[in-house]
Amino acid sequence: MNRKILALVSVILTFAMLFSFAGCTSEPEEETTTTQKVKTVLPADITSSVNEEGETITMTDYTPEQLEANSDKIFAYFLAQSEELKTAKAAVRINLSKGITKAKDAEDNDMPFSENDNLNAAVKTLSKYMLITGAENENPQSFVGTEKGQVVVLDSETEYGEKPLAEVLPLEHLATLTRAEVKSATCKDEGPLRIITITLKDAVAPATIEKLYSMGNKEEILAELATAKDYMAVTSDPVLSYDNCQMIVTVNIETDEITAIEYIKRIDVATSVVGAGTLAGLAETPVNFRYESFLKYELDRTDPNAPVAAE
Repeated sequence: MNRKILALVSVILTFAMLFSFAGCTSEPEEETTTTQKVKTVLPADITSSVNEEGETITMTDYTPEQLEANSDKIFAYFLAQSEELKTAKAAVRINLSKGITKAKDAEDNDMPFSENDNLNAAVKTLSKYMLITGAENENPQSFVGTEKGQVVVLDSETEYGEKPLAEVLPLEHLATLTRAEVKSATCKDEGPLRIITITLKDAVAPATIEKLYSMGNKEEILAELATAKDYMAVTSDPVLSYDNCQMIVTVNIETDEITAIEYIKRIDVATSVVGAGTLAGLAETPVNFRYESFLKYELDRTDPNAPVAAE
């Protein structure tokens, strides 16, 4: 009889312990519930991260296969985010700046502007003159000035809902970009923001790049050179090569929405010039330079007509 009672008590205690464990394991689920809506699971940073032991690891610790897998995920995330912009509403601030610097060789070393010492000595003055004069002529209403060594050509804003974002941002051709045209896609979380950097392969067809980017082309470069006609004249059709063209997207991690997108276009230009004016004695000379354009859109998703939540 005692054995039966003990067995019954044991069964009751076992079920009591099971229910108590179930209660313990259910509480943390409520505490960890989050409102974040991440479209794609991403590695926090493919160039610098922390492993399970808390040790910092770098890109060299990833195999080529891991890097490719990371880039695949990040690129898919980038396309999904860009597609969402087509139907979104936001106030947009648009900033366009450009600069002329030294071209790069195959080893990414700076190349001289030319082999002529006089022309090299004048290149900083000439490049600044070309950019500022061209900017004033092209956008006299919008010309802003210089900032961080670049000439700010345009700084304007559109109000919330004034235009569909598809009409404000150059989004039309992003969906046609393929993973095969992308050299790398990196992701880095910085506090509340996620920075996605898409770098195109240098061998991407010029026609593809010109579709993706609404600024910086041969006609624009020739127009810049023409503003320096008092000092030099172009004698050969410029040869353009694209290097390290990028798109940088900033995402608010909590809302999973783009807050900024920047298009960076770098073109190495090779042509020949002859001197004019104070450089009249300059014979035909090959020149090389890099023409850079930076077009940034900052988005404010706040609807000014939305009801204010009571405190």
